[in-house]
Amino acid sequence: MIRGLYKPAGKPYLLSYQATESEENYGKQIIWKREDENEFIRIEMAPPSSPKDNRKKSDIKADRYNLDHNIPIGILCEINKGQNIILGIGMITAERADGVFIIKPFSFKQLKKAKITIIESIVDIEDLNTSAVREVIQREGKDKFKKVLLSKSDKCALCRIVDPYLVASHIKPWSRCNDSERLDVNNGLLLCPNHDLLFDRGYISFKKDGSILLSPLLSATIIEEFGIRSDIRLIMNSDQKKYMKWHEENQFKNN
Repeated sequence: MIRGLYKPAGKPYLLSYQATESEENYGKQIIWKREDENEFIRIEMAPPSSPKDNRKKSDIKADRYNLDHNIPIGILCEINKGQNIILGIGMITAERADGVFIIKPFSFKQLKKAKITIIESIVDIEDLNTSAVREVIQREGKDKFKKVLLSKSDKCALCRIVDPYLVASHIKPWSRCNDSERLDVNNGLLLCPNHDLLFDRGYISFKKDGSILLSPLLSATIIEEFGIRSDIRLIMNSDQKKYMKWHEENQFKNN
């Protein structure tokens, strides 16, 4: 950490910032709301002032990157040498004419409501594929997706099971979707866990007319025990049919 900035080597963004309370160096930067509870109104983050500081340009560039891409950062405050307190999460909201960057609090409520693309932008930059990060992203998106689907129906599309036992199943899988497809209600079915498993793994799909397709890999025993009737038919609009066509051509196990 240099001058309070934590910027991963070779990366264009900041992950955290250590604000100062001292009048020395970069000055008193924290404007408190409740100092006794470590709540701040804003932080005035001054850039390096020394003309000999060869990191000045890269630091300012990183500040601007976070500002332009709405990437939140962790905020620390050093109370003793080597000892910090965590003030929470902040967002760089503006750059003043004098070069000072303004940071305002970014609450956990805001973080939960924030667009998934904020997290994904960091994941893409880092080229990460950890299951933990991906799981957080998917959970937030799928919770919202399920709420939209439940506003349309409260039963499994293949049987009579109702929520809370329903799964918001994507017709075109989450991992293969763009941002708009992931939350498109036409790209979803509410299914019970059993039928979601079969649909997700491509053992069942649906034709354009809504009639069910059964994979030849399904045994008669499984078909009977999972309660899959050959006369099951979905009513789909034109957008749903496009997604289902994708599922039939790319997900369905036809042989």
